[in-house]
Amino acid sequence: MAGLEAMISSMEKKLGMGEPNAVQSWYKSRNGSAYAGNFAWCDALITWASVDSGNHDTVCFGTDYAYTVAHADKFSSKGQWTAMTKGIAASGIRRGDIVFFDWDGSSSIGAIDHVGIVTSVSGGNVYTIEGNTSNVCARRVRAVHDVAGFGRPAYSKSPSAPPVSGPARYTNTINGLAYGYGAKGDQVTKVGKALVAKGFGKHYKDGPGPTWSDADTECYSDYQKSLGLKGTAPGQDADGVPGASTLKKLLGSLPSKPAAKPVYEPFPGTAFFHTGRTSPIITAMGRRLVAEGCSKYSSGPGPNWTNSDKKSFAAWQTKYSKAHKLGWSAADCDGIPGKESWDALHVLAAL
Repeated sequence: MAGLEAMISSMEKKLGMGEPNAVQSWYKSRNGSAYAGNFAWCDALITWASVDSGNHDTVCFGTDYAYTVAHADKFSSKGQWTAMTKGIAASGIRRGDIVFFDWDGSSSIGAIDHVGIVTSVSGGNVYTIEGNTSNVCARRVRAVHDVAGFGRPAYSKSPSAPPVSGPARYTNTINGLAYGYGAKGDQVTKVGKALVAKGFGKHYKDGPGPTWSDADTECYSDYQKSLGLKGTAPGQDADGVPGASTLKKLLGSLPSKPAAKPVYEPFPGTAFFHTGRTSPIITAMGRRLVAEGCSKYSSGPGPNWTNSDKKSFAAWQTKYSKAHKLGWSAADCDGIPGKESWDALHVLAAL
């Protein structure tokens, strides 16, 4: 069903999506190999959502857009563009508008950097859903400085969808961590404790704990409403699912997913290293030898076991023996890896 709410619903489907992603692949399939790789996809997402929601003619005038300047210029040529020159309230920007941003603060279409869709407006802030924002699709809160202007699609007036009852039951991913119904982890407990500390814990009967429940959603919704956000139905701005701006305000900073621990290649055995051996493990080993200052390579390293690999590993064995006062002889440092010298080198797994 086409219309404003259908367009926003389609955008909400992609909340938390990272990159590279299916929207990029979809856009490439329609528009060719110029869009291969991890291209900027904020407007490609608007295009996708317009097609998914039956609003392609309305939002994109029947054209696929990845270039935000061209999209804004089209709104302007159709008389559906408003430059942000009078402030948020006076501009009349509202839910469903396609909002364009210039991070340098101008209202020039030619300077536009980014695009999203408006979900609500409160005071001097515009609340949005945007793709390719910190490499994900997420809800954002934007101030007037960043808004260059907006296009207003001529949405069809579709019958109102029946209200969705009950608390929101979707997740939003922020800095690699999930928040919202069913999310699990220490980050969930941290949010719950912060809500309780600020007086927003009345819905908890047990906890807060590491699994996000309806009680977490209801408590977070109360917190969002205290910030002036409106609309508690799923998908609205005070529905109890965290966005980056409210979460940062609650916690003081945004938690990040811990960096994955490096995975090291297990010792493949002395017999692995012989003339004719070809393996990505040899390349990974060579890169570590170069990093340790033990390179004897004139080119490479590469996947083929060569005398350069052997000489480089011998240099590493000598260095390691001296550093740890092991007293290895020249015969011990023969360039054929043993388990101790291999494990000490920390060769990253050749995935």
